[in-house]
Amino acid sequence: MSSRILLKNIIFSLIFFSAVSCSGNLLDNFYKVPVAQGNIITPEMISKLEVGLTEIQVKYIMGSPSVSDAFNSNRWDYIGSYRIGSQLETQNHYTLYFEKGKLVEWKNNISEK
Repeated sequence: MSSRILLKNIIFSLIFFSAVSCSGNLLDNFYKVPVAQGNIITPEMISKLEVGLTEIQVKYIMGSPSVSDAFNSNRWDYIGSYRIGSQLETQNHYTLYFEKGKLVEWKNNISEK
């Protein structure tokens, strides 16, 4: 009798794993965790930047920089990425330049695709 139950379990397992392996999207339906790393810069933030803003005003708009260069305090880098699962959704790297405490230039260091 126990060999019948064992045989049923083996057959059920084979059918189940065959069905799962044949349907490629079955395992893709699980929840994928969104992960934001670094500074996520939005187009609205960039649109608020103006030449002549003070460092405090820029920090209010953009937040603290990801990297502050110890040898060049007039350069701030904002680096960030946003992933859902293993897929990269967005990536940004902006560099802001200051002279005498005022914003003079900013640029996007990632070329648009």
